[in-house]
Amino acid sequence: MTSDQTAETERIARAYFDAWTSRDTPKAAATLADGFTFTAGDMTIEGAAAFLDTGAYPENATTEMVAEAYQGENAFQMYEARAGDRNARIVEHLVVRGGAIQSSTFVTDMTAFMDLMGQ
Repeated sequence: MTSDQTAETERIARAYFDAWTSRDTPKAAATLADGFTFTAGDMTIEGAAAFLDTGAYPENATTEMVAEAYQGENAFQMYEARAGDRNARIVEHLVVRGGAIQSSTFVTDMTAFMDLMGQ
């Protein structure tokens, strides 16, 4: 993998993170491939539109990037989301190819995340 690919992966993955966590759906959508796949535990969502239709980042959450790494088409981002006294630590593995995010594998304590979402 070239350093150009790594730089593109970092740019696109950071743009997605910044847009998604600030609830800017149009900007987040612009980073996703049409055939985007989202996987979290036993849930899989096929297609960027279907993913975006599932909802938005929690309205009252603040987010802090804890760690991130980029190599070739792979992006790893670990972040802490907080809303009041609720929090969830999230790790995402994003694959960036052809100028767009092709997939996201989302790893978190789903109970804590659903609590953060207010559900």
